[in-house]
Amino acid sequence: MKKQIVIKNGTSKKTEVSKAVKRKPVKTVPDKNGEKKFKIQELMNKLTHSGYKSMRRELPKLIGKCVNTLDNYCNIPIDSKEDIPYHAALAIEKYFCIEAGSLSNLPNQ
Repeated sequence: MKKQIVIKNGTSKKTEVSKAVKRKPVKTVPDKNGEKKFKIQELMNKLTHSGYKSMRRELPKLIGKCVNTLDNYCNIPIDSKEDIPYHAALAIEKYFCIEAGSLSNLPNQ
């Protein structure tokens, strides 16, 4: 499809207009640090950009912690003894609208 463009000096020319480019799906990069104990990072990756920004503002206030603590919760390795406090885990599950107890990546015992 050609589109006519008028230039400032009064002349015009026809140019080729490209059609919408198909975007490739975003590749998810495997985490270099291994599997995580909680699915927080996976849930955050599913959010839109604006949803992610608002989550970064709201969720730390809901759990009563700072943003750095939330980042630390996201990066707990699966073999670590470290854990998220129960009330904070419940608040995170409610925020992401997931079932209670489904935040953990640990296999059922």
